[in-house]
Amino acid sequence: MNSLQDEIEGLRRKCIGCGKCSKVCPSLKHGGCDPMEIMVGNDEEIIHCIGCGNCSKVCRRSDPYTVMRDLLCLAKGVHVSEVFKETGYAMPQVDMPAKTELIPEWSGDDVQIMPGCVIKCKAPYVEYATAVAMKDIGIGCKELPGNTCCMHPIQFCEMTEFERRGYRKAMGDTAGEKMLVTLCGGCSDELLESGVDATHIVSFLHRHIDSLPRFGKPLKVAIEPGCSKSVSYDEMRAVAERMGCDVVNIKRGCCGKYADVSEGLMKDREAECQGADVIVVGCPMCLVRYDDYPGGLPVVHVSELVAMAAGDFSTLRHHKIAMKMPWRVRLDLCHGKSLNIIIDC
Repeated sequence: MNSLQDEIEGLRRKCIGCGKCSKVCPSLKHGGCDPMEIMVGNDEEIIHCIGCGNCSKVCRRSDPYTVMRDLLCLAKGVHVSEVFKETGYAMPQVDMPAKTELIPEWSGDDVQIMPGCVIKCKAPYVEYATAVAMKDIGIGCKELPGNTCCMHPIQFCEMTEFERRGYRKAMGDTAGEKMLVTLCGGCSDELLESGVDATHIVSFLHRHIDSLPRFGKPLKVAIEPGCSKSVSYDEMRAVAERMGCDVVNIKRGCCGKYADVSEGLMKDREAECQGADVIVVGCPMCLVRYDDYPGGLPVVHVSELVAMAAGDFSTLRHHKIAMKMPWRVRLDLCHGKSLNIIIDC
């Protein structure tokens, strides 16, 4: 761990104490950590860091996010998990019906899809929705063979950057000349930083905006791209509006993952999204967090929104928070049968 401590101190020496990082920190606004205080050596509040990375996006002198990531690794005593060594993913795969009921029907290999750990392990139905969406807009795709974690989670801090970069480069080499599309903003950021050409699904859909399906009746949505893809808000809004959705929110923010400051952040987000039929996210962690919030609004990944506009609502049955639709829909079951279900009239 000496290498981590050396990295921390080296980056701290570059800090000029301008405070820009503190101004954009979602955790600090809810009584959590102050990035600038941590950069000058006050580590007591590091446990409140939610790992959004906003601090480093505004810092031109140093890299506060890496400092806090390394400190979190040291504070929590995190090590590379056994499950990663066995599966290549940072977390265990949850045994859920979606794995067998919604198997993606890949339609070619023009595009290679990298699902990421959260979707692969906690929300596999998003892969199914992605395959449906891609097929509807006329794009052949398949899951990237041998894909692994992008190495973003803090458990990989004890590995060298050379080791982490090796996993990312391997995925880029596997994709070859084919376009690599990620379903997670964190994954695309990590790959790009390692020189691997990767496109997040929101940007990909925006490039093919003229081919997107449309809802027969307007759907009110709240757009929450997630911290890693907050810069893609305009693209995500354009995609939703192209499909016939009415966007009800202006501000966007961080879900807080499951940190102790998350409750306050989630209350803000839910309040901002009021009036929507559904929250649309571009981040798998946001998807899981919103869907796990008691009394919260329903949520879908942007891939699911496209699949829904194409007429496939199958993934909705696998969410914890039921979505109330303003029209009747027909759900086609994966095993060849179909069932008429009134979500809401």
